Amino acid sequence: MEIPFEKTLAEIIRWRVDKNPDAIAHKFGDRETTYKEFDSYANQIAQGLIALDCGPDTRVAFLAKNSDYFFEFLYGTLKSRTVAVGVNWRLAPPEVAFIVNDSKSEVLFVGSEFFGLIEQIKDELPHVKKIIAVGDVHEEWETFTEWRDAQKDEDPFIETQPEDDVIQLYTSGTTGHPKGVQLTNNNFSSANIMAKQGYYRQSFRELSVNLVCMPVFHVAGTNMGLAGYVFGCKSIIIPEVDPTLILELIEKEKIENTIFVPAVILFLIQHPEVNNVDWSSLKTVVYGASPIAQDTLEKAIEIMDCEFWQVYGLTET
Repeated sequence: MEIPFEKTLAEIIRWRVDKNPDAIAHKFGDRETTYKEFDSYANQIAQGLIALDCGPDTRVAFLAKNSDYFFEFLYGTLKSRTVAVGVNWRLAPPEVAFIVNDSKSEVLFVGSEFFGLIEQIKDELPHVKKIIAVGDVHEEWETFTEWRDAQKDEDPFIETQPEDDVIQLYTSGTTGHPKGVQLTNNNFSSANIMAKQGYYRQSFRELSVNLVCMPVFHVAGTNMGLAGYVFGCKSIIIPEVDPTLILELIEKEKIENTIFVPAVILFLIQHPEVNNVDWSSLKTVVYGASPIAQDTLEKAIEIMDCEFWQVYGLTET
């Protein structure tokens, strides 16, 4: 059956859940989640956001490293027609405050590594009406899983439109303050159609195994996960780039597709264990965000023995 790319992300992932409810949507550490379970969690998050009076187009921010919880959050925003704002966890407190305030985010999800950062600036975030702790327990803020699990598992079925903003990501701010880049359902539909006709034309299919290692505050990490759900893949999610872990997972999980930046490719091919890895499962590496040295690319192709596709995003143009 052809994937209905003309649908919005909320609709197309509902379609995917109906088609493959018991397939594994993603794995984070030892925690595996089926598409049906993923859908239920997203329903609960959507209902929780609605209960907080987050209406359509309301911004809600996420400051944490990669995890399955981020994609539950993201799918919950899609179902509630709110807009996910990815916050770069490498930023200093004033820079984080700028993004949260510029986006007028009303709910802020915070990973445990960044509790201290938000404690420094929480009184400077006038639009934020609730902070939710992702991971460890915080003495003041409700924990993500407790908040999620207290909501009803019922799809709100809010109508969504192709031109709706679904994600707001921020530029690096090298020439001033970062700027919010709004990505719509249409943007992701076009990206998925391009991927199917181009770099994922053969390797992206139901039950393919993908690695999500690039940060989800950037479109590379976010879209790798989203595309996986659209195509019915299994996503292996890791908190951040860790060359040793990446090499281990490529062999252990039989990774077929992933996206790297050139610096990560260089780290991998220079790793002392690189020649002890079974690369036979890997079919496609997409790369971008910066130029790649010719000798780095040639060495990577020699070692990994798969297709390499260079892509360009528009966040910095």
